[in-house]
Amino acid sequence: MAHKKKSEYRADRKRHAGSGWAHVMSGMNGSESSLMCFGVNLMDYPWEHTGQRATVCDPLHHEFHEFPVYAVRIKGKRREFAYGEYCMCIYGLYARQY
Repeated sequence: MAHKKKSEYRADRKRHAGSGWAHVMSGMNGSESSLMCFGVNLMDYPWEHTGQRATVCDPLHHEFHEFPVYAVRIKGKRREFAYGEYCMCIYGLYARQY
């Protein structure tokens, strides 16, 4: 079996990055008291870790990152989002597109 070149791996990641995920916000550590998404503050809801990871693209540096995917129930509907750290104390929030 032939091995992929680095550029082929990058192309695969790029193809999967962002598919189905929309950047909602980025911010510094400490701003988590308000994570507005889906019209609500996600901090007001219990988060369920789905065990999945999303490949997202940092909107500032255009680097790819893998963030854990969480779910919340809002008005009876399950909504998924990815939240994680780009670099030291800089976080990003992405919403799954439905």
